[in-house]
Amino acid sequence: MEQLSIACISWNVETTWPEEDLHALMGVRKDPVIKRGLDGYLPDLYIIGLQEVKSQPQNVVMDTLFEEPWTNALREVIGPHDYVRVTGERLQGIVTSVFVKRRHLHHIRDIHTSVVRTGFGGFWGNKGATSIRFSLYGCSMCIVNCHLAAHDTGYKERVENFNAIIDSTRFPIPETSNILYHDYVFWLGDMNFRYEANMTSEIIAKHIGEANWTALEDADELRKAQKSGDAFSMLKEGPLNFPPTYKYLEGTNTYDFSRRPAWTDRILYQVHVDAYENVKLGVEQLLYSPIEVYTQSDHKPVTTTYKVKVFANHDDRCVRFQPMGTWVVGEGGPVKISLDSDVVTSPWDYIALYKVDFTSMHQYITYTYIPQPNLGNTSQRTFQLLFNDELLQHPGMYRLVYYSGKYSCYLGMSDPFPVLSSQS
Repeated sequence: MEQLSIACISWNVETTWPEEDLHALMGVRKDPVIKRGLDGYLPDLYIIGLQEVKSQPQNVVMDTLFEEPWTNALREVIGPHDYVRVTGERLQGIVTSVFVKRRHLHHIRDIHTSVVRTGFGGFWGNKGATSIRFSLYGCSMCIVNCHLAAHDTGYKERVENFNAIIDSTRFPIPETSNILYHDYVFWLGDMNFRYEANMTSEIIAKHIGEANWTALEDADELRKAQKSGDAFSMLKEGPLNFPPTYKYLEGTNTYDFSRRPAWTDRILYQVHVDAYENVKLGVEQLLYSPIEVYTQSDHKPVTTTYKVKVFANHDDRCVRFQPMGTWVVGEGGPVKISLDSDVVTSPWDYIALYKVDFTSMHQYITYTYIPQPNLGNTSQRTFQLLFNDELLQHPGMYRLVYYSGKYSCYLGMSDPFPVLSSQS
């Protein structure tokens, strides 16, 4: 087994734009001179769950044409550190993104997403969850980003929301069709759990002033839900050794006591330690805290970092690119790929062309579908084709990526290769 590091971030951005610098949110040094030297300390994956992103009809329409502003701002911060946004999902104001270091991109398998609406009896997506599942180095993972029912009196509805998300989320992978069937589950979001009714604002303020987190945790509704089995009983959470993340006066670090402060913003996890014979999976939590420098929302973002165990040197369903021949602007060039014996092609498989430093899977320049095997030769494992496209207009360094429509993931990525000018 080997360990991967995963950073999870949850933030209710209260319909604001990305106004503040996001380097601190992502744990990335802004100094351009030294930032590259610290890349080795950055996580293998970032999981970012936002809630209350602007979701008026005009915003949603624009986001279908152009990248959503928060996603774009996050990508601009960590993209230069060799990260790629491999997948994401949106349900109105609930936006989830998964970024991976580029070297892990073609080790992710079976990417699928799901959304569950819980607002207005399940008809509206102002509350609910987005879920993303995939396998990485042979271990299945599921990410849930939720926004549950609000208000002090909403405990019962929050529990109902949780159970609706569990019951309604389904994935087309039989062994992991349910959220809780995955080897690893990371559940984050604005869960809106408050403190028990006897905790007045005055008592909460006193405990905050004394940093008496134990007294607040004893009255926390999410802890109550776990102990009673109402919700989240199968998930774990690190110690709550930090101030409540809600509700602040915007632009300040001062609480707005018009609402009782609470730990509304949470990150939990589940691991099936004994999912496989002769090996033990595991999660080690390294950090769990708010990021208090951000003041544009009435919520503070929360972040946690985990070390998780996955299978070392795990390769399955791989496509391997052979060294490229000569590629020329306006003409393209030859491609030769070999498919492992466990790869089944489909008519929706394609090879996409990217600039070498691409930071999102949506940034392809052009693509071409691969030819299907001859009916009389189902064992065909090698393909050669000419990638000819006039959209290739600039010399420079590029990569090719193989996308599998059958497996909903990227099975292979070429080494960087040059595209020459036509004069050359």
